[in-house]
Amino acid sequence: MSIDIQKNITKKKNNIKKYLDFTFENLQIEGYEAVYKITNEKTNLLAIIAMHDTTLGTALGGTRIAKYKSFDDALTDALRLSKGMTYKAAMSEVGLGGGKSVIVIKDNKDKTEKLLKSFGEAVAILDGKYVCSEDMGCTPKEVMVIHEKTKYVVGLPHEKSSGNPSKFTAWGVFKGILATLKKLYGSASIKGKTIAIQGMGSVSHYLIEHLFWQGADIIISDIDETKLKKFANVAKIVKAEDIYKQPCDIFVPSAIGGTINDETIKDLQCKAICGAANNQLLEDRHAQALKDKNILYAPDFVVNAGGLINVSFELDREGYCPIKSRNKIDNIYTSILEIFKIAEQNDITTNEAAIKLAQFKMKSGIGRRADKLYFHHTKEND
Repeated sequence: MSIDIQKNITKKKNNIKKYLDFTFENLQIEGYEAVYKITNEKTNLLAIIAMHDTTLGTALGGTRIAKYKSFDDALTDALRLSKGMTYKAAMSEVGLGGGKSVIVIKDNKDKTEKLLKSFGEAVAILDGKYVCSEDMGCTPKEVMVIHEKTKYVVGLPHEKSSGNPSKFTAWGVFKGILATLKKLYGSASIKGKTIAIQGMGSVSHYLIEHLFWQGADIIISDIDETKLKKFANVAKIVKAEDIYKQPCDIFVPSAIGGTINDETIKDLQCKAICGAANNQLLEDRHAQALKDKNILYAPDFVVNAGGLINVSFELDREGYCPIKSRNKIDNIYTSILEIFKIAEQNDITTNEAAIKLAQFKMKSGIGRRADKLYFHHTKEND
């Protein structure tokens, strides 16, 4: 991918001086179309925008705002997440590519309006090569601040946008759980099944509603115990470190990534894993470790695609339609069952089966976007 940063800056006729305060360093990462380290000393911005693959459409992915131990940790996060978005978009056939951004902060008080607007200006400089949205540490309300400086955002609390995608992500995870139960037991019934959820973010809130009314026995945990009180009457609460050891039908990782690793796999007492978190496997080899332990794994980038599917519809010519979004998210059920079948027939892990299927769709151009992106929620900010 070729992006002429200086040319894009000169196109900013208004306040061109402030755009000259940015430094864009292309890190030239093998296997990625473009990865930029972005700094602005005047606004204290340190960010990374990673664009993994745009074979099927424009790179889109959330903006994560977090404290990292080092820049390398932040870079690793951006690279893993953007690659996961590529496969997620391919499997969902939404006509988009894989992107992700992270804003590095030292403390939560650093997450100022000035910082968010500065990041919006950085996105604007890329001139539509990357579209951002909410993610961990960056709420739709904060995305609205970013939007003040760029139109290249989705998932806004705006009548012509799709809003917070969490409820749609949760619906997709719910469909994934149904498919996983179908594979395990020959029936998708949740009644009487034990579901253990790690992480009480907004996706988990919506998911618990679905599970409760379907008769599930629910176990929950979070490192922030204050988030658990709301569900004390409908779920069993356990300590964060004990969630892996809970005997259950399905373990639902819905917090940070990398929680399925050498140490936690030893403790797992679930029959299957199907959750909302990105990059649940610390390394791809952990998919084989799960297979060896007879734990069925529903690949995260297929299960948690509901949010991406939802925001993709606001970019269509016709504008956002939640009914179309819901109906497409329903397909996660059949996609998961198809992946289980491919894995079983070829004696490979479900993760490998999902990646191979995503790569096939990319190579074949299945789902490639034929039309431009439409930003109905915005005036020309750029």
